[in-house]
Amino acid sequence: METINNITIRESEVSDALGIATVHVKSWQKTYKGLVPDEYLNSLSIPDKASKLEKMIEENRKKKIHNFVIEEDKEIVGILTVGVNREGDLPSDVGELYGIYIHPDHEGKGFGSMLMNKAIETLKTEGYKKATLWVLDTNTKARSWYEQKRWKVEGKTKVDKRIGFDLNEVRYITEF
Repeated sequence: METINNITIRESEVSDALGIATVHVKSWQKTYKGLVPDEYLNSLSIPDKASKLEKMIEENRKKKIHNFVIEEDKEIVGILTVGVNREGDLPSDVGELYGIYIHPDHEGKGFGSMLMNKAIETLKTEGYKKATLWVLDTNTKARSWYEQKRWKVEGKTKVDKRIGFDLNEVRYITEF
């Protein structure tokens, strides 16, 4: 656990599920407005997400997947997940940044950059030399942010099929 002033980054606990779900749902509802159907975004449920997360946090530890929270004054304001690359088409020294999400009320305070630093540090500690991440191809704000952080478009794309719509994603890669 790292604490600087009133900011703490630490591994997630099962008891964090509600706080993580709140960040995840609120972030999706703001970030993907206009990129994902409103009907889907409005259907996202914090309690449902929390219930799924309670199981997932424990399962992830067994799979070498790390879940972190960043807290400001003991309130969860952001989340990070990193670990083994899920695609299987790259060498074993390539990890993956699964996601960084910041609660919309706390954007612009540098929490994303702090979590990015934690992601790279964690992946390096796990022995990875590179990492990938997937981003919605139409999410220009996130793509620009990742590119500022020295991530480069790798070129592979995928379609995440949802009920009634598709999410088209592009893969980025970085070296440490």
